[in-house]
Amino acid sequence: MRKWIFILLMGLLTGCLDDNDEYIYHNHDNSVVLLKINYTDFEFEGGIEIFLHSEFNESTNIPISVDYVSPGDFGSISLYYEPREELIFEGSIVWAGSGERSFPKYIYHPDNFLFLEEEITKPADERFQIIFSEEGVDYPLEDIWNSINDLAIVNRYLKGGKNIGLFRYTPSVGVGDPNEWSWYVIMNTVPD
Repeated sequence: MRKWIFILLMGLLTGCLDDNDEYIYHNHDNSVVLLKINYTDFEFEGGIEIFLHSEFNESTNIPISVDYVSPGDFGSISLYYEPREELIFEGSIVWAGSGERSFPKYIYHPDNFLFLEEEITKPADERFQIIFSEEGVDYPLEDIWNSINDLAIVNRYLKGGKNIGLFRYTPSVGVGDPNEWSWYVIMNTVPD
């Protein structure tokens, strides 16, 4: 008897839900892809495509703002797509230890990406947009590009003509261990 009452109540509760699709499904005319690259050997480690609610920005620059909390002991860095401040990256930074990326929580393994038979020629250096530029840091554009120049998703995003964001994530600082660090390439698509 209890089972039937439970089923009846569940039917009544689900019958009260709004069937208006706009609350369930969202159209995404704007997206970014984050591609993670090992800091020391430039191996592609995976990535993720993030669908945004912000309107597409016509500028050639990717509209990203940075919220940086300097690590006295513990700090963090967050990247937001403007103007709606949609989080696209967040990670902690530890002075005497190692922080970790908290958003996106998961990224897809390189095996989940389609690879091209021909490599994509590296765009001019002017097309690279350094996100959170740090004084004294060398940005090895050629090595970074060579790690992702055969990905189909890079080819698709590159056709949009937007700049290519480059971000260095250092979860450990102070003594710091470059083996824990990563490069992130961030690309923004043009809506269809």
